[in-house]
Amino acid sequence: MLKNKIQNGRFGRPKALLLAVAGITAFSAVAAAQTKQPGLIGNDDRKPVAATGQPWDAVGQVNIGGYRSLGQCTGTLVGPDLVITAAHCVMDDAKAKPYPTHNIHFLAGVRGENHIAHAKAKCLRFLKGYAYVPVRNSNGVPLTALYQDAAAIVLTTKLAIEPAAVADLRPRDPGESLIHAAYPSDRRYQLLAHIGCRLLRPNRPVPIWLNDCDTHPASSGGPLFVVENGQLRIAAVMVGAGRRNNTALPIAVWQELLDGKGCE
Repeated sequence: MLKNKIQNGRFGRPKALLLAVAGITAFSAVAAAQTKQPGLIGNDDRKPVAATGQPWDAVGQVNIGGYRSLGQCTGTLVGPDLVITAAHCVMDDAKAKPYPTHNIHFLAGVRGENHIAHAKAKCLRFLKGYAYVPVRNSNGVPLTALYQDAAAIVLTTKLAIEPAAVADLRPRDPGESLIHAAYPSDRRYQLLAHIGCRLLRPNRPVPIWLNDCDTHPASSGGPLFVVENGQLRIAAVMVGAGRRNNTALPIAVWQELLDGKGCE
């Protein structure tokens, strides 16, 4: 997992972790900047996104702001008041339960000190049977922990931003071109994208996409776009990092999160 999580108590020391797939160690964001870390496959091919409008404005920061903890991830607005992200982004690792909704913030279209819109979470939706696996040591998490690692954040208000279009459910083939966008911790106020990365293995019937899209701490929940009918559409969300490939969860798994009404 890629949540760049910082726990900061009054008498504790700050701690930032990259939560990765089994066999990948967790380490500080400082170390990540100095060494080759899981998430970068070969060269770092992430580039700043200067474009605005749909779908770029719909990509934003998912931030946790509470008394004893802070967290950083990425999410995508897929409805006027609905954001899709990685489930572990809204989970408190110490308590293995969701953060209070009033501590969960979505900032859309962040560019430097400015952003287009902001709203807090009203409620959260998880996939049926989702169980969070906390990371307590350097052994990472099992790949199976990522199979349902998607969540929808229902916002307290509808945002005046065109949501990202959602891709269809057709099966995808290895080699399909992808675009991964995120607000990573190394350039938190700049939207970065790896354009032209590839789907390596759809892993049917296992519900994950192995891919070579470069990613980084705080990119968890960031969209993987495909081109359909000349339009960029979100087809998956990034949930895990490795040294040879990264892991995303496709829409076929989390489509049900889009079908609910409000916080019912």
